[in-house]
Amino acid sequence: MRSKLARLTLVGSAVAAALAISAIAFADNAPPMMMAHTGAKLTVLGPVAGTTVTANRVATNVAIKSFGLNCALAGTAPKAHVGHYHVELDHSLINMFCGPKATISMLDVAAGKHTLAFIPAADDHAEDMHAAKTVSFLYKPSKPLPAAKPLQFAGKPSISIVSPKPGVTVHRSFDLVIDVKNFRLSCDLYGKANVAGYGHWHINLDTTSKGMMGMGTMMGMSCQRSFHVSLAGIKGAGTHKFFAILEDNTHAPTIGAQASVSVNVK
Repeated sequence: MRSKLARLTLVGSAVAAALAISAIAFADNAPPMMMAHTGAKLTVLGPVAGTTVTANRVATNVAIKSFGLNCALAGTAPKAHVGHYHVELDHSLINMFCGPKATISMLDVAAGKHTLAFIPAADDHAEDMHAAKTVSFLYKPSKPLPAAKPLQFAGKPSISIVSPKPGVTVHRSFDLVIDVKNFRLSCDLYGKANVAGYGHWHINLDTTSKGMMGMGTMMGMSCQRSFHVSLAGIKGAGTHKFFAILEDNTHAPTIGAQASVSVNVK
């Protein structure tokens, strides 16, 4: 009996621990990691490890072999050996890229040592961590940027789609034009700590719930009022819905504002 009670106590403790871990994960709203094996072979050409950066932007340069880069396919069903790569600053996503070179703003980044990660990713943004590379550098700005100051607006943030109109027929590509109110769009704050009143918007295809916080169908992100949507990754004609979602600096849809439009893809 004592042995049975001991086993029950151990089982109860294990269940309690599992529930506690689940509660913590739920509280942190931590989405499951999406992993991929792209076959990519990535080399970081710049910045060189240990570089001291005095400008307020970091220039990056990579070489990728055995993997095609095509941002026009982002947010659609994964295809073998093609996709894009993500750049993270200190483990925070900045953006996806499809060219060898990019620049990363250091707005709202403290002076000191920082790390960039370059991660090949499939079209649905699942990341190939086995092919990822990191490089550390020292940020010592000669003319530090003033920090972004929180903004207050009279009304709630909102986003609306100006074009295309519902039900129109689109072919190959189109411009998704939006209007934003009571919110300031900023590319320089991609991936940085949240600042009240600032953020950007994501473009999603057909759903906002697939993958990590909806990232599985994200076609791109923008700090402008127009985004050129490619239909290259959509197979077959039919009706598709495109979402425009306001996001905070960390790419989370915490702003609580989105719009959508359904069009005929030919």
